[in-house]
Amino acid sequence: MTNQKRAGHQRTTRRSNKSASRQNPTKKKRSVSRVWQRLKNSLSFSFSRDRAGFIVGTVLLLLIIYSSIALGSFFFSGGKDQSVINGAPWADILLGRIDVANKCGPQGVVLSDFLFNRLFGFGIVFLFVYIVSISLKLMGLLERVSYVKRFLFCASAAIWFSLFFGWLQGLVDSNSFLVWGGLHGQSWALWLSRSIGSVGFVLLLLALFIVIAVLVKKDAILFFRSLLGLKWIKRRKKQEKTSPSNAEADREEENENEDETPFDDEEPDDFLTAQAPPVSVVPPFQSRNEKKRDDEMIVEIAPETEMVDINTVSRSQVGPGVRLAHFRFPSLELLKNYDSGQEHNMAEIEANKQKIISTLDSFKLGVSFHKATIGPTVTLYEVIPDAGIKISRIRAMEDDIAMSLKSEGVRIIAPMPGKGTIGIEVPNSSPQTVSMRSVLGSKRFEDIKEKMALPVALGKTITNEPFIFDLAKMPHLLIAGATGQGKSVGLNALITSLLYSKRPEELKFVLVDPKMLEFSVYEGLQNHYLAKLPDVQHPIITDMSKVVPTLNSLCIEMDNRYRKLTDARVRNIKDYNEMVMAGKLSRLDGHDFMPYIVLIVDEYADLIMNTNGKEAETPITRIAQKARAAGIHMVIATQRPSSDIITGVIKANFPARIAFKVFSQIDSRVILDSPGANQLVGRGDLLFYQGKDMLRLQCAFVDTPESEDIVECIEGQESFGHPYDLPEYIAENDENVKVFNSKEKDVLFEEVARMVVNSQIGSTSNIQRRFNIGYNRAGRLMDQLEAAGIVSPQDGSKPRDVLVSDEESLARLLSMLD
Repeated sequence: MTNQKRAGHQRTTRRSNKSASRQNPTKKKRSVSRVWQRLKNSLSFSFSRDRAGFIVGTVLLLLIIYSSIALGSFFFSGGKDQSVINGAPWADILLGRIDVANKCGPQGVVLSDFLFNRLFGFGIVFLFVYIVSISLKLMGLLERVSYVKRFLFCASAAIWFSLFFGWLQGLVDSNSFLVWGGLHGQSWALWLSRSIGSVGFVLLLLALFIVIAVLVKKDAILFFRSLLGLKWIKRRKKQEKTSPSNAEADREEENENEDETPFDDEEPDDFLTAQAPPVSVVPPFQSRNEKKRDDEMIVEIAPETEMVDINTVSRSQVGPGVRLAHFRFPSLELLKNYDSGQEHNMAEIEANKQKIISTLDSFKLGVSFHKATIGPTVTLYEVIPDAGIKISRIRAMEDDIAMSLKSEGVRIIAPMPGKGTIGIEVPNSSPQTVSMRSVLGSKRFEDIKEKMALPVALGKTITNEPFIFDLAKMPHLLIAGATGQGKSVGLNALITSLLYSKRPEELKFVLVDPKMLEFSVYEGLQNHYLAKLPDVQHPIITDMSKVVPTLNSLCIEMDNRYRKLTDARVRNIKDYNEMVMAGKLSRLDGHDFMPYIVLIVDEYADLIMNTNGKEAETPITRIAQKARAAGIHMVIATQRPSSDIITGVIKANFPARIAFKVFSQIDSRVILDSPGANQLVGRGDLLFYQGKDMLRLQCAFVDTPESEDIVECIEGQESFGHPYDLPEYIAENDENVKVFNSKEKDVLFEEVARMVVNSQIGSTSNIQRRFNIGYNRAGRLMDQLEAAGIVSPQDGSKPRDVLVSDEESLARLLSMLD
């Protein structure tokens, strides 16, 4: 009886389990997944994504190689092979029972006929290119491949070539077994040429070619613009702008805004900004001080910077001696365009306003609000103190206001220059990035850069306006800032501005980079924009032992230029170059167009520590005092603005200074002679000082990939073939260096020098043989060439290196020796 009960209980349990499994499908799925997992784990091998990709890529690449060999063989033997293949049974073709000349057998003939004659003809090459790139990507041999973009390009190119060759074969009426454009190109070309005519078909092909080229290559649009020759359209627009009616309207508009415009457009000052009108008014806010709270607070929001379409074709002329006639400036398309950030948090502005008023009221400092100006990084709140309130008391409230706003970087300007207000700068909670493209592409920069010798678009002001200054009028610039606060970006912005406004004939850089990192991206400019000593190998000076000779070489260049200015009876480089361009000064007399030279030292403190301080400071001081009229300007940057680095002599000759954020008030006083730089917020926030008012700016951001694209654009164009040679400097205490004496110069010296430069062979025996002179005289001539810096010193039995690359550099060197 007990056993019967147990059996009945077991049957009941099994039924309940079965009914539960039917009612719970999730449990059943889990059991199935476990079985499947065990089955997968039981397999002895597994494919990772890398393995599968490599295998698929290898198979695709081998298929393309097979197809390419078959196509290549088909071009030579396809006619005979097709006569054999046509009508043959498929079994014989598949089993290879047919003898053909194609290297890939009967199936290679069939495949080639299908790919070439029945698809896209010569356009099939682009599909091969696409498959090869995909296979290399799958194999891990290519890092960045955009499948969609590359497919669209290859497919559109294949279709275009198919149409073109299909139409071309119809004109030639070829009886070849090859269908040049494939059946696709032949049929479409025939239909289109009948439908829109031959002229319409050619225009259609041209339009498709332009569209594909512009979509694939950004710089293609520049080529087509210059090819179409649309300069006369811009010239006509410029004439319309300068017509009497428009000029009169512009004068009326200027008169209306005269009280708001601090700078004159006709005669540019040391720095220029564009002015923008206020666009909105916020209702008045009632504070606890009942006296003057009925005034409205005006909120100025500058509109977006007006952009213009810049023609990258060379816009400036350098006179009869121009060598790079086809040089083009880089396109603005190479620069990124960031969000303009025109949406502003008005609630934040109102909240900050209330906190400022309440903080001042708590110390019994009554003020009335005037307006708030929203900038890219900070907002400027302007207040008017009540009668009897000392400005010094409000100026001392910086820390209290910063605490109430829970913000760093609060700065009080008391009073505002030229206004009866006190300014309180408060950082925005969401600062915007100022793109270099928005500044260089602004109408202001395009209009003013031709009036400036060295225009620099540094960034935007607190009112979101482009800030532009002329480096030639500074005439030198001192930059300081702690690590990571924007100093290097500021140098890149300065260099980029000059690259977008000055041709290689007009400007040369001498770049000193003790850290060996910051300026390496500009090495590709060596044959266009860089200058160096003849015996220095790298165009970017990273060897500190070469810095002092380079500085002294610039002093020699400065003296040589002053002698030429004296001979021409002019006072500065601008007047001298105008006379050269007008043909009033001849190259036969040793005169030539003088480019501006900008010396940039990235880390001045490191330079001073790695050299004898006086050795570097003396030529820098001499250049700073005298070189302005000769067109030589300096930009010195440091992250250590201490008094032992930035001495009084240096500060006295660098009136223009830029301060990024520093970490102490002492450093701020060293660079600006006043506090303020320690209160900046970083990330490109800076103070610009030129002995007058101190301006707060947001530096334009230039990323490293943008600089690389700009350098690549310039490097790919025609060049001088070599850097600009500076005069060779010979130290007085160097006993191993021969000194050139013009009084002892051999009568054959110049003729021998030309022969050596043209042949690039520095050999005494060669001089002896070519000029039929004795060995002793040839040796003296070689010593004179060495002393003049034309050939290198003797290095054992090796031939001497010729240090001068062409006759133009030789002529400049000979004029200096005289």
